[in-house]
Amino acid sequence: MKFPTLAIAVALFVAPVVDAQKQGFAGTIAKDHNDFKKFESMSEADRMMEVTKIAWPECMTGALNDAQACEKHINEELAAMNLSSPVEALVIYTRTPESPTSNAWVIPMDENSMCVGKYGDGRLFYEFDWCVEEEKSMSSEDSIEKSRELIKPSKWTKMIAANKNVECIDVDGDGDLDAWHNKAMKVMGGDFEIACSEIDAYEQKVKKAKEEGSIVHKGCQKLPEINCLGLSGVDACRMIKEMVPYPNKNGKNMECFLQYLPDSPKKAEIERDLIKINEPPRNKVVIYAKLETNRVISIPRMTGPDARIGAQ
Repeated sequence: MKFPTLAIAVALFVAPVVDAQKQGFAGTIAKDHNDFKKFESMSEADRMMEVTKIAWPECMTGALNDAQACEKHINEELAAMNLSSPVEALVIYTRTPESPTSNAWVIPMDENSMCVGKYGDGRLFYEFDWCVEEEKSMSSEDSIEKSRELIKPSKWTKMIAANKNVECIDVDGDGDLDAWHNKAMKVMGGDFEIACSEIDAYEQKVKKAKEEGSIVHKGCQKLPEINCLGLSGVDACRMIKEMVPYPNKNGKNMECFLQYLPDSPKKAEIERDLIKINEPPRNKVVIYAKLETNRVISIPRMTGPDARIGAQ
């Protein structure tokens, strides 16, 4: 769940590189002769972005290990940089059972859109209890749409990935897999594209889940970890929906939010694709914090098409 606070639009002015160095934002630029020659040939704007600070490890300790204090500190430093492109800082809190997106199971993927799990070993976890009032699948289209109103496919997914034609072997031979892939863009959220699962994995996991049916029953229960190795992110979502077919006590279905790993090459590909269609992602610094304590839980970093490796 995002709780964006005040964003900052930085002035459209590029300060001289020497000023940035005085402010302490200069990184290690010329590691060798080629790096130096490259830097020497850059425009003033490109040089500024190369030496711009993009990470704030100081937010992990002391007084700055507070979401709002960290955000204020970053906004002040961004303003001092006088960057040529706007950058916004925002706080994203960890989910709680009360979060409006707590009904989504997060599915991490590699650059091939295959499910790899939270730790890269295929394991998927749902961190909250799933409380069922009635063992009955949701049938109202309005209720189904309301369940996923905050869990939507990204701009890249809708505008780029949805146009790719991917044909997978229909293990069941009944057209069911194609039907699932055709509606995938409407029933899950995040960055993702259609990919083909390994046949053996699909038969052992998705078909088995379909045959065995629900793992949830009336009342509240912890959901077991499941293994998705060999499945595409989209097909892992199908397995989850077969296992958790009943809505929770808040009238929401189990939804899927797909995302590529933070260090995946897919991130750069998505960025390039969006720039090509004149829909570049925003430059931003994301501050991840724990809602209960307001503590920053990972080093805030600048991301976006104008972010460059600088001092850390």
